[in-house]
Amino acid sequence: MALINRIQGMENELSKAELRIFRYIKKNIDKIPTMTAEQIAKGSKTSAPTVVRFAKKVGASSLTDFKIQISAESQQTGTNQEYSDVKKNEPIASLKEKLSQNAQLTLHETTQILSDEKLIAALKLLESKERIFVAGVGASHLVAEDIKQKWDRIGKSVSLETNYNALLPQLINTKKNAVLWLISNSGETPEIVYFAEIAKELKIPIITLTRFGNNRLSKLADVSLQVSRPQEADQRSAATNSLIAQFLAVDILFYSYISRNQENAEKIYQSRQIIKDFRERHF
Repeated sequence: MALINRIQGMENELSKAELRIFRYIKKNIDKIPTMTAEQIAKGSKTSAPTVVRFAKKVGASSLTDFKIQISAESQQTGTNQEYSDVKKNEPIASLKEKLSQNAQLTLHETTQILSDEKLIAALKLLESKERIFVAGVGASHLVAEDIKQKWDRIGKSVSLETNYNALLPQLINTKKNAVLWLISNSGETPEIVYFAEIAKELKIPIITLTRFGNNRLSKLADVSLQVSRPQEADQRSAATNSLIAQFLAVDILFYSYISRNQENAEKIYQSRQIIKDFRERHF
């Protein structure tokens, strides 16, 4: 179940009371949709307000929304709704099936988690600022490169920097017209958190892209975008799923950005045509 998988991925962020609620829910999954906050609280030896806060913490808008999600997912039969890790000497056919299933779960969970309100807020920031500074390290650097490549195509000024000697002077000199977009799956990457702290001091608006849950980077953001959070896997297939989720979030933002202004769509067409003409002439 997507919701249960999401909560399992953030168990280390749950309090003792929240863990008791989660364990009670897993044991009584079929009963939860018809139970009240008071009944769940009694069964988990917590309080009704704690139950409501738990539902919101794990991504539901309310306890009612949480119960609706549980009910909908429990009725989905015949479908594997859990992430599968790669095993030693696993056959290629099995690998294909597992990775495909993991990717589908990641895409589904990410579209559920991404808030329309926050996406619109991010779009407005990107539209209102002349310069976009983007940064990410490790695998997140690939996502940062994707952002630069996409917005470059429509004529937006995008700078991709991870070297603080290069990034910080640019932020200081363009702070009134800049937005800083930071990518970190964990939301705890030291240098990325540091960039956010500096931008905060300079009063530069910050967009962050992290996995679902509490983290330092999201707390520093003006707009915090969060995506699917698959359970960590021994063979690092979770890292692949995290990238899939981040790329999807970037795609949603980019195509929303284009759709809000027809001129952007025309720029995409023109750039494709120029590349096509170049290839026809020289290859």
